[in-house]
Amino acid sequence: MAAFLTCVSGYESYDVELLLWREFSLEIFLYDVNQVFYEPNFVKQMSNVLLLATETNPVVKAVESVFESDPLFQRLNPEHCDQVKISDSDILIIGEHFIVESPIFNQIRPAFVHFLNCRISIAFTFELVDAQIPIAGISPVLSQRVANRVLGFAGPLQVKPDAEWGIVGIGDVGCEVSRNLTSSGATVGVADIRTPRARMLTELNVRRQSLDLLLSGSDAVSIHIYPGPTACPLISEREINLMRPGAVLVNTSDPSVVNDNDVLKALSNGLLAGYATDCPSDEINGADGSLISSGRLLVTTNPLTNQIGAAQQIAKHVYSNVQSFRAGTEITGLVELIDFPSVGDPSFWSSRMSPRQ
Repeated sequence: MAAFLTCVSGYESYDVELLLWREFSLEIFLYDVNQVFYEPNFVKQMSNVLLLATETNPVVKAVESVFESDPLFQRLNPEHCDQVKISDSDILIIGEHFIVESPIFNQIRPAFVHFLNCRISIAFTFELVDAQIPIAGISPVLSQRVANRVLGFAGPLQVKPDAEWGIVGIGDVGCEVSRNLTSSGATVGVADIRTPRARMLTELNVRRQSLDLLLSGSDAVSIHIYPGPTACPLISEREINLMRPGAVLVNTSDPSVVNDNDVLKALSNGLLAGYATDCPSDEINGADGSLISSGRLLVTTNPLTNQIGAAQQIAKHVYSNVQSFRAGTEITGLVELIDFPSVGDPSFWSSRMSPRQ
């Protein structure tokens, strides 16, 4: 462009007025070109949307349906790497969390990633966060379903209606669980390393506590966090020993946030009255049958995404987020990897409760 400008301005045969007009017109043209072709939102609007999925489940089908009229949408099978070409302007919708182990991710990072599952790949997510790439999940559309599941666990676990509940993590899901519990008459405390937005605690009618205080003062504890370096596990023998005698634990987050060997030991020796999860580890799946038959161990493997209407809700949520990303507006359900500090609660350092390591 610079050479072209020099060439135009070098034609001495033109009179001065014509020369100035042409240079002025060219500057305007170049300005318009930059606005059209290099404006970030324009690039986002032209982003390809790639659905990476090896299975055809109800959620994948629903996502394909809502994007069927989008000419930039394409479904690809990551098992056939030669089919998949990712650029740094692409939007990826990831059907299964293990897909991110594919070699297609070794070189190029996309512009935006959306997970379709409740669980995400933590190592991959940390890489995306480090690269300042936005990641979204499906927690906003599943939060009520998770709350229903937690309350459904309460009955078999024999949690009293007026029990004191502790909710670890107050994102979309944690807030919805808290809201449902308080509306049912329960007393609820919450623990989160993040500072809640103004009036959130008042609106939810909950009190905020440190993790250790929450564990030691709750009849039932429900975990709603993403895994992280100091939260894998977040609950182990130390934390279980802080819990009230006869307390129960619920985990709908990820198997890695709880040390299931310590949980099974605590169930066997009576430190824990009950444990419920919908994300069982190999240790839980191989547990002594007496724990299940006695009602102390509750396990379900039925994904919430399989419930009636869930697939359509998820698809609409994903479609809305993709359009929001393209338009440069707010995305809902952003994944925040906020870790709990490994040192534990300083208020307990001089007591019998030693800090986390």
